[in-house]
Amino acid sequence: MLRQDLQVFMCCGMAPGKKGERPSQSLILLRVLATDILAQVYHTKDTLDEAVSTCLSRKSSKTFPEFDRSWLFEITSGVLRYRGRIDYIIDTYALKKKPTGSLRRILQTGVFQLLAQEVEPALAVSETVQAVRDTEGEQPSKFANALLRKIADAKDEWRAWKVSETSPFEEQLAWCSLPEWLFKKLRKERGSAWIFDFSEAVLTRPKIWYRASNQTVLLEDGYRGNEAPGFVQDISNQKLVEEVLALLKTKKEGLKILDLCSAPGGKSLALASAGYSVIATDLSEDRLQRVIENRSRLKFEDKIDIQPFNEVWNGDAKFDLIWIDAPCSSTGIVRRHPEIKWNRTQEDVERVVQKQKELQEWAALHLSEDGVVIYSTCSVLAQENEVSPKFQRVKKLEWTPQEEPQGDGISALVLRVPSV
Repeated sequence: MLRQDLQVFMCCGMAPGKKGERPSQSLILLRVLATDILAQVYHTKDTLDEAVSTCLSRKSSKTFPEFDRSWLFEITSGVLRYRGRIDYIIDTYALKKKPTGSLRRILQTGVFQLLAQEVEPALAVSETVQAVRDTEGEQPSKFANALLRKIADAKDEWRAWKVSETSPFEEQLAWCSLPEWLFKKLRKERGSAWIFDFSEAVLTRPKIWYRASNQTVLLEDGYRGNEAPGFVQDISNQKLVEEVLALLKTKKEGLKILDLCSAPGGKSLALASAGYSVIATDLSEDRLQRVIENRSRLKFEDKIDIQPFNEVWNGDAKFDLIWIDAPCSSTGIVRRHPEIKWNRTQEDVERVVQKQKELQEWAALHLSEDGVVIYSTCSVLAQENEVSPKFQRVKKLEWTPQEEPQGDGISALVLRVPSV
């Protein structure tokens, strides 16, 4: 049933620019729109989904049908994944003056296609140059033509490009396609070999797994699954769900379970589908509304009790299991959301770590005797996966994007309060 529901969201898998696919002028308009979307992401910290929706809302839906939306996601997400490498390549050939603003963003779309897509190089170059001519003028288009032709001639060398610990810092940083603060932090915490593996892994398109009742389905390339009926989004790591369910089987019946950061509802739904009753809440009222909608759609009103955050936070109830899927930097899901690499800062991490500490402190005071906390994040930063002194760590679980099955970076800790 799930596969049938999702069929309508299958996108064309052909690479834009091939013979017979669409008029060139339409692709040029799309390329210009892609640069607007990139500008929105770079300058506002919007998610890619938000930026695409905002930019498309200004256009006629007849002008940009679903196929075009998929092409825009493919190009813009690709630029965001490869941005460090793309900019390094552009600057390698732009010796006199480095392009900026919309000119650079248009060039980024063309270089991405040359670097990572199976598109005819001459078509990628000509469409990009025409987009520059239409928006920037004749002289910039000549510059773009010369630059892109040089890159096209060397594209095989750039595709095979590798770095090592002995490579210049600028080359390592560009190859990893990470902001400098994140590159340095991960290299210090994990080492060079790890960050090279991580950076290469998150350049690939993500696989999408769906949980349908007790079955798990891997969707084929081309599905826009996040727009499908029944999509919940945050059943982020099937292995983590299975670990939690296995833990619950070792506990007594009638457990009192709290999903403290529940939106949009995937964790509560997974627990409810396994037969457990859950109290769900979330700091964001808007996000909690999504839990209500998902609960209603899947008819789990009898299993999931949704309560306002302040009532839970200020109450004195004790729980046998508290699942804190904590707010975090989301650095573990940059394959799925590549804009995160560029719109997070060290200051953002510091702010979220303080909130994580508050959540752990609260949970320690609201555990029943022999109760446990599941503390999980989708961050690969050690700073966001530290344990409050009030807890004893029972078990650590971790999956990284470079490990099979090539998913997200998830960290989870099983915690309990030590006996006095």
